Amino acid sequence: MKVEIKIPEHTIIDADDTGVTITRKGLRNLANRGKLGATKIPYWAIASISYRKSTVFGGKLELNTVSGPQHNGGLGGLDPTTAFTAYGSATAVPFRNGKNKEMAELKDFIQNKIDEAHKPQPAQQINTTNPADEIAKLKKLADEGTITQEEFEAKKKQLLDL
Repeated sequence: MKVEIKIPEHTIIDADDTGVTITRKGLRNLANRGKLGATKIPYWAIASISYRKSTVFGGKLELNTVSGPQHNGGLGGLDPTTAFTAYGSATAVPFRNGKNKEMAELKDFIQNKIDEAHKPQPAQQINTTNPADEIAKLKKLADEGTITQEEFEAKKKQLLDL
């Protein structure tokens, strides 16, 4: 999902299956943030997403990373007590009224990806059996005639990595 913001700053937010790329363009971004270019943030590195619908004062979408606040070096980072601190954060994107619907959809898309990335993964089963114990069990099965001698030899080679 891709959203392009032209006012107040020219910013492109591209959310794919692996993460969010914020691309900053233009002189206003350079002045406010001290740099231009793209920043890729993988979903596992995003702790949460903040969203404020645009009103008279504008809206803001901000990615809160697990490493904490990401501040700018430009003019926007000088005074964190200003009314609109989106200019002081490297992971925040200010926007105006015409983008409310797109930004809300983007927020929901990113939130779903964050939830997937932070979902506990099932523990992988660790093989704690001793190859010698397995071979002894297989030998017993071969002696009883439950498996053939060839099956026993094949499994023994597999267990011993031969």
